[in-house]
Parts: sequence; C-alpha cells; structure tokens
Amino acid sequence: MTEVGVAITTLPSREEADRMAADAVAAGLAACAQVEGPLRSHYVWEGRPESEEEFRVTFKFAAARGRDLESWVHARHPYAVPQWLAFAADHASPAYRAWVLGVR
Repeated sequence: MTEVGVAITTLPSREEADRMAADAVAAGLAACAQVEGPLRSHYVWEGRPESEEEFRVTFKFAAARGRDLESWVHARHPYAVPQWLAFAADHASPAYRAWVLGVR
C-alpha cells in the first residue's frame, strides 16, 4: 500500500482555492496544498458546453487520511459536482514520505 496520496479539485476563484488549501493544511488533513491558475476549463454541464476560469488545488496527504480529506472538501465545496481525483503516489522520496506522514 502506498502511504502518500495526491488529490486535485478546482474552484471558481483564487480566494476560495487559497482558503480551501490553507484550511485543509490547518485541519491536519493535508501536509501540503498548492494552488495553480487561473486555468480555463471547457466542459458540458446540463447538456450545454461551458467554459470558465478556475483554480486548481493539489493536495498531498497521508493515504490513511484520504477519505477524511475527501469528505471535508466535498462538505465545503461550492460546486454541485466537485472535481475530486485522488491517486496514490507511485513513489515518494524517503524524506518527503516521512515528512508527509509526520504532519498532523
């Protein structure tokens, strides 16, 4: 079992992305959260093509906390169907792994 997880979501503003990133770290659910953007997303919603500016948050966390982080993000997310893509890190350097697992 891989012990380090990575997950991404997108939010409609930098302020919301920064707040979610900082709050997840402060809550001890993620060791690190990075905000990127703006980026342009193109998608279909309720049968119509859409295009919006969004900001991506990438979380790094202890895999054992993954479900807690997912529930926490979904409870605070402004979208009806938030993007949540989570995966195990195939490899993390020993020092980085130890750091992620040691953050509480």
